Parts: sequence; C-alpha cells; structure tokens
Amino acid sequence: MTAQMDRNIFVFWTGDNEMSPERAACLKTLANSECTVTLVTPESLSQWVSDIAPLHPAYEFLSAVHRSDYLRPYFMHHFGGGYADIKETRENWLPAFDALETTPDAFGIGYQEKSAKGVANLHRHTVDGQSYYLDEPTNIISNYVRYRFFRAHWRSMIGMCAYIMRPKTEFTALWLKTVEQRLDILLPLLKQRPAVSPRQAADTAVTGDDLPYPVPWSFLCADVIHPLVYRNRNRILQGLPTPSFKNYM
Repeated sequence: MTAQMDRNIFVFWTGDNEMSPERAACLKTLANSECTVTLVTPESLSQWVSDIAPLHPAYEFLSAVHRSDYLRPYFMHHFGGGYADIKETRENWLPAFDALETTPDAFGIGYQEKSAKGVANLHRHTVDGQSYYLDEPTNIISNYVRYRFFRAHWRSMIGMCAYIMRPKTEFTALWLKTVEQRLDILLPLLKQRPAVSPRQAADTAVTGDDLPYPVPWSFLCADVIHPLVYRNRNRILQGLPTPSFKNYM
C-alpha cells in the first residue's frame, strides 16, 4: 500500500462570468463524494501556482473552458488528487481513492467512457489547417485511422469529467508536457485571436469573427488524454462513480 492521498477534489471556475444556478446546485452535490472540495477561481489561482512552475503564457488568452482543460494536467501533476467537472455527483469517491492507493503501479482511476461516441474526434481538430497527434504534426487521414481504432476500444478509456491521479508520475508529466507543447503552437495565434466568451472554441466559433479563436473544443483535453490513457490502459483503473450529464448548464 502506498502513502495515503489527500481526499481532495479540485474544481475549476476560471472565468469572470457568474456561475449559473444549475452549476451552483451541482457544485453542492460534490459533498456526496465525502471528500474535501477545493474550488479554484481566478482570485485563488495564484495561491496554488506561486511556488511552483508558472502557468503557460497562453493561459490568459484561452476561453474559460480551455483554461480548465489546461489546469487539469497542471494540478494533477503538481498536486494530484481528484478533479471533477461541476456536474451532479451522487456517490462516494472514497472507495475509488482506496482502490488507487492499494494498486501501487496505477497512475490514476476514472469512470469508464460512456460509449464510443465519447472518444475524441482526433481527425476533426486542426490548428490553421495542421493536424496533430499528441505533440507531433500529422495528417487527418492517419488521425482518422487512430480515431476509428480508439472508438473500437472505447471501453479502455476513462471519461473526461472526473478522475483521481497520483501526482508527479510519468503519466501526468507527459500529459502536462503535451498540453503545453500544444499551447506553444497556439500562442502566436492566441495573441491575435484571444477568446471573447467562456465556452468559445474553434468549432463553436462566434459568428462574424474575422480572426476566429483558434483552439478546437477538445484539442487540450480529450485529444490528448484519450491516447495517453489507452497507451497506459493497464495502469489506469476504472471504478470512479460516473457524474450525471443532465441539468448542469
């Protein structure tokens, strides 16, 4: 058995917009996890990052959704513990923490992806016409082949909305490195085309933009973590309670 992890779940609210009543209600249900819930906001973020690696300079130009996507690997690598979207949580997370702790070679634990439809659409997501796979430029055809392969193996994937990770593992290090390499690619474009709304993405572009925001919806999240989870599928456990996907907007 490894040393006990803090029973803590990080939750991010990264924009200046007010949390909706539905989100606020979902946040309260995280008490059902029986864990400490740490809400990180723009006001409290500096308290967490001041003594460790600085945030990537692209952070300030990202939409609120993509800021959260970046903070996931950042916090999971540096601090570990749980992460949760602000969605209704009905069950206790303590057994999942226990399962991770009693499996010394496991990097983390999540809930099984809901279906093949949840697998990242790697082939659809490009930046200024260039397709990427993890940190390497690639082409849409090869990514489509990968996408079909991952869809066929969706049961090996964990969902994106909640998980627990050990800190400072080779998995979290590569996850964070890959996301930051993608932000390196995006930074010059983001300086010209920063986000103007909390849920903005290249594939949900604001009508009339002459210089559209360049980051596809899952480019910093599922497009990275799904391939890494599959590569490390023997060291990523399943068994975390699945959150509700209803009434959270």
